[in-house]
Amino acid sequence: MLGNYKKWTGKQREVSYRITKKAIADGVIPPATKCSVCGKTEGRIDYHSENYDDSINGLIPMCMSCHLRLHREYKKSLKE
Repeated sequence: MLGNYKKWTGKQREVSYRITKKAIADGVIPPATKCSVCGKTEGRIDYHSENYDDSINGLIPMCMSCHLRLHREYKKSLKE
């Protein structure tokens, strides 16, 4: 289960994730193939969203390393 992120609950994020996966499967949006942060094209590359109310627009392709780093930095900022 996904955790909360910014103003969205884990459940909202999971619904958004399923919508994004379906949009990829249906050809509405292309699969993520290159990390927009580090340029990596190998391994798992997913989309990151900053707006889980809009599951299709504004998606940012990220490799797992960059994606996890972004979420860790957000969690760290909450503790400061």
